[in-house]
Amino acid sequence: MLRTFERRMSGMMYGPVTDNGIWRTGYSDEPDALCDELDTGRMAKIGKLRWLGFLSGIQEEERCRKRTLLKPEGTRRVEKPQLR
Repeated sequence: MLRTFERRMSGMMYGPVTDNGIWRTGYSDEPDALCDELDTGRMAKIGKLRWLGFLSGIQEEERCRKRTLLKPEGTRRVEKPQLR
């Protein structure tokens, strides 16, 4: 879904294309040819891997490592919220 959203937004940003004075909508590969960056999903995965690499290098007592690797115990209530 992220890739679909990204392609739709890039199509809107680059807009229609003119060929010999005739306007047409752009093909799906044209925005990719104009933009040399990685797609958003791959960039998110790279960011996660960088963060995990950072966590592996710090001590176990550090607060950010504890909170990232925390596994909560117990269960949540499954009730409806109270109405006022």
